[in-house]
Amino acid sequence: MAGFWFRLVPMLTLASLCAVVAAAEPPAVRVLQGKRLPVRGPLGTSAVAAEPLTDAEALKKAHLNETDGGKLIEYLQQRTLTETEQGRIAEIIKRFGADDFEERVRATEEIEAFGPAAIGPLKAASRDADAEVAFRARVALHKVETVPHTAVAAAAVRAVVKLKPEGAATALIGFLPLADDESVADVIREALISLAVGKDGKAEPALVAALTDPLPVRRAAAYAALIRGGTGGERIRIKDAYPQVREAILKETDLDTRFAGLWALALTSREKEYVPELIALIPKLPRGRIWQLEDFLLQLAGSHPKDGRFLKSPESLAKTRDAWQGWWKEKGDTVDLAKLAHKQRVAGFTDILELDVNFGGPGRLISLGHDLKERWRITGINYPTDARMAPNGHYFIVESNNNWVTERDTAGTVINRRTIGQQPVNVNLLPNGGQLIICRNSVYEFDKAGEQKQHYQRNTYDILSGHRLPNGDTLLVTNNGQQKATGVRLDAKLKDTGKTYSFGQVYNLQTMDVAGDEKVLICESTRVAEYDLKTGKQTWKHDCNNPSSCQRLINGNMLICLVNQQPHGRVIEVDPSGEVVWEYEGKDNLRPGRAYRR
Repeated sequence: MAGFWFRLVPMLTLASLCAVVAAAEPPAVRVLQGKRLPVRGPLGTSAVAAEPLTDAEALKKAHLNETDGGKLIEYLQQRTLTETEQGRIAEIIKRFGADDFEERVRATEEIEAFGPAAIGPLKAASRDADAEVAFRARVALHKVETVPHTAVAAAAVRAVVKLKPEGAATALIGFLPLADDESVADVIREALISLAVGKDGKAEPALVAALTDPLPVRRAAAYAALIRGGTGGERIRIKDAYPQVREAILKETDLDTRFAGLWALALTSREKEYVPELIALIPKLPRGRIWQLEDFLLQLAGSHPKDGRFLKSPESLAKTRDAWQGWWKEKGDTVDLAKLAHKQRVAGFTDILELDVNFGGPGRLISLGHDLKERWRITGINYPTDARMAPNGHYFIVESNNNWVTERDTAGTVINRRTIGQQPVNVNLLPNGGQLIICRNSVYEFDKAGEQKQHYQRNTYDILSGHRLPNGDTLLVTNNGQQKATGVRLDAKLKDTGKTYSFGQVYNLQTMDVAGDEKVLICESTRVAEYDLKTGKQTWKHDCNNPSSCQRLINGNMLICLVNQQPHGRVIEVDPSGEVVWEYEGKDNLRPGRAYRR
């Protein structure tokens, strides 16, 4: 299929094209030093102001009240499409990419007739690989989303859970496949867990019925709700539904849905029979699920058995499955799953910050799901150099050229913005809820309330990156044009300790990470190197060209960004031997500069 500009430009003059783009750019909101200033938002942002709303405010914009359960249910039902309607919308969206310009225009106009019900499919289409389809989906969203329906939908779901009106579970499970984005879908899934038990104390009939729903997304939500729902200290709390749920999951044919069901059964019921069922799925699982399962198995076993590392090819993964099946056969009887203090350390998602390395222009943050497909993206970020997720799901994003750090939700809405220092480069989210922000000439520490607690000034303007160490000290990587970078150590009060370390050559885009109590990982010009700060010596390395970020993973592997690797930059995961077990390649003029597994 022809490219976007090839199809569009012959049909439009430059002036008319500019008019189309300008019409699609609604007002947004910029927060600067406590004031809200009108600015132009980038194409593809919502047609409503990018302003955080309370649930009550969001519902009011849609003429809804958080105490009127009937109207809230009606709103969700109005946004729920039949299979026929969903198929019709899919056909129309497909025509967004037609070769004929008039056909594309007609399709864009037809989709508007579905109103807010089309928002979910349109938001998914706005991330389509075909640039024309994505463009027209965003244009249609501007016309359809006259109120902030993502916020309205999430607020409606939360209100419904509190009110528990008649038909609540039916409405939520029905709307789930049409959710505006994954954040709304997650709110629905959690809500269904709260609604899993009906007023008679038995399993909610709508969820029991969903066990055989044609759509995997509904079946998976029903599995989780009926397994995790209910109250009390027993591992199996909704006893009347458990046999049906168990049978449905063991017969499940959709791979990811089967995994989700078995995962919930194993971690909630703590019945050991589900562990070998999970292990058997290894060769076919999407990579994000493999990361989840590997973390769980390592918490059971303590380390990989022989040949038990999760490598790249299906053939090697089959050997991995066999190794873990052998371990379970030998050790399974000694495992007490009920006493396992399991902590999910890996959710199976990868966040990638992509940069315009040629011109220093806007970048974006994307999140890859279990299937390695894009879950959401935040665009229009001015030369981002770091991004970290807070416990509430918001992201703190360093926009270096703007001299500020923004807090955003996954829709890109700016919740807070802090103008700070000269060219911030890193942000650390601290256990106490505060933030440590590293700038080229300074370091700032803020508490949970946003009050500045400590400050370090370095007028040589040579800080390239930095990170808080486990003991509370802070390590800065500095370079004032020398062949080797210097590590400068600050104490817990951001006072220079006088301790320095010698590292290899480091450039502006390269950063560092912590690998242990007194161990750090430094991205140098020709390698990622691990240093022991007690001795100052290098203890491990992986040779590669211009790595820009690194992360030591729970499984012992290393996640590395290679921002300059041609043609589009790469993210790789390497095992301790240096073998690449997973990789991601950039797709356009933006290159992956930072990657974090979570």
